[in-house]
Amino acid sequence: MARVFITGSADGLGRATADTLLHEGHEVIVHTRSTERLAAVKGLVDHGASVVVGDLADVGQTRDVAAQVNRLGSTDVVIHNAGVYSGAPVLPVNVVAPYLLTALIRRPRRLIYLSSGMHHGGRDTLARLDWTGTRSTGSYSDSKLFVTALAVAVARLWPDVRSNAVPATSRRR
Repeated sequence: MARVFITGSADGLGRATADTLLHEGHEVIVHTRSTERLAAVKGLVDHGASVVVGDLADVGQTRDVAAQVNRLGSTDVVIHNAGVYSGAPVLPVNVVAPYLLTALIRRPRRLIYLSSGMHHGGRDTLARLDWTGTRSTGSYSDSKLFVTALAVAVARLWPDVRSNAVPATSRRR
């Protein structure tokens, strides 16, 4: 069984993925942005998940998340699921955090970056972008183009690691 770290595991696709993997017998490390969100992953923790906490909109806290994961031991898979759709922290959460976590977490065998078909509408320029998140200068589409490019670059630079960008979809019934 694999050891899997999933960012943004308190709800949505991250939560569903964590739940599925736990029930299949994998070792899962879940992530919440704050201690106030720990209640949202209590059921996962009760079923054996480990948890790390940190706001991915903050570079210092993102570095701390990487350190927390490394203290728990090596991972086989990192799923970069956390994301923001609009507002100032789009670029820090959707692009900078996956970049930093990729660089700082001990190299896993597989990296999965959640993207979107909206990456086709992203602008391929880095000019005038505020990567700190103090101003909203990049769109969601831009961020998904950049994270897709990151996944491709990692695949090229680390041929021993499977690196994929997959479009996130959710189906409501």
